[in-house]
Amino acid sequence: MASPSSPGQPSGPEPGSVLCDNCKKSVLEPSQNTENVSYDERIRQVRKEWLLSPSMWPVGYIIGSPYSPFRVEQELPKRDWRNAFEDLLALESGGEMISLESRKQEKTVAAKVNWGRAKSCIEKLIKYNAQDAHAYNLLQTAYNVSKSPGNQTDPSIMSWLDEKKKMAIEMVQRRVALAEAFKAREETRREWSASLRKDRGQWMASLITSGALTSWNSTLEDSEEGVLIRLRAPEDSISFSERELREHFEDGKPLEGGIPGPPMYEVSYRPSSVPVDDHQFVDDGSSPPPPPDQPTIVSRIPERPCFWGQTTVAERTTLPDGKMVTKVVMKNYLTNGDFQEKVMVQEPGKVLQEVEEARALIQDRMLGFDTPVEEASLD
Repeated sequence: MASPSSPGQPSGPEPGSVLCDNCKKSVLEPSQNTENVSYDERIRQVRKEWLLSPSMWPVGYIIGSPYSPFRVEQELPKRDWRNAFEDLLALESGGEMISLESRKQEKTVAAKVNWGRAKSCIEKLIKYNAQDAHAYNLLQTAYNVSKSPGNQTDPSIMSWLDEKKKMAIEMVQRRVALAEAFKAREETRREWSASLRKDRGQWMASLITSGALTSWNSTLEDSEEGVLIRLRAPEDSISFSERELREHFEDGKPLEGGIPGPPMYEVSYRPSSVPVDDHQFVDDGSSPPPPPDQPTIVSRIPERPCFWGQTTVAERTTLPDGKMVTKVVMKNYLTNGDFQEKVMVQEPGKVLQEVEEARALIQDRMLGFDTPVEEASLD
């Protein structure tokens, strides 16, 4: 793919010029023949061509090309294709390949953060099970009393107690399985690079902070589907959740990129208090009800400010000694509008830690870990 360099952009090879011939062939020309093609197929075709258009380079290529590092690593998993592709992008944009020192620093931080995260989750799961043991004992006692000789308990109550016992046991088993999964995953990833440890969307966003993906910026948000990522270029943008990317690459499900799921915090609308009646006119001096499309009540706002999203921009800058480095500016936003800004210069480990902490807050909410253990209870 070729795209002329604009003023102020780092000089370097044309976009896509460092790729092999086979990779270039995956960039489609606009389709002309649409005869005997269904509407859904045309939509998929247009989306594929859009992903591989110059304005979406290289994010669209990573998502839509059969030569994407995500595709190649599925067939040849013994090599780190993500790091190789990141180095190509860095060279293409006029920079240098990511240094071994930066790779090592990020790998060390990734291992520490991920193991700490797994340990914290396992400890919480153990605490939840210990707390729920008391509730289970009460259920068991009530069940035993109900079945004791001479005690005629309503069968519906016995059925309810039995169902609650089963639910409690299943919950304990799910938590134990989840704890074992956390531990097994970290054992498997012990020698992995930081790039391989990242989720797909997280890795694409990290291309910005490493300096390999110039002119793009990213936003990480909390949504009902979990982590939602928005990547923006000067002339285009795309949004997707980690779940959508996983289903796209592992299950072959088409990516609906650009159509985010329901927001975690949304606005509801006040229903009209006066019934609509074409033959009645009410004039009691009160203000008319707001139109149905006017937001008047904010719902689902948490009781205390919590994490809403994280924005990231990066730029290359030159130090007095002539060395080129990447400056990263991150802003963490809370649901009450407050934000905290952090500036990091050539600190890949610190950047990774900030991102992991933000993602952990979203994952805690998804798993129910954002509720203090003493407040948790069986429904």
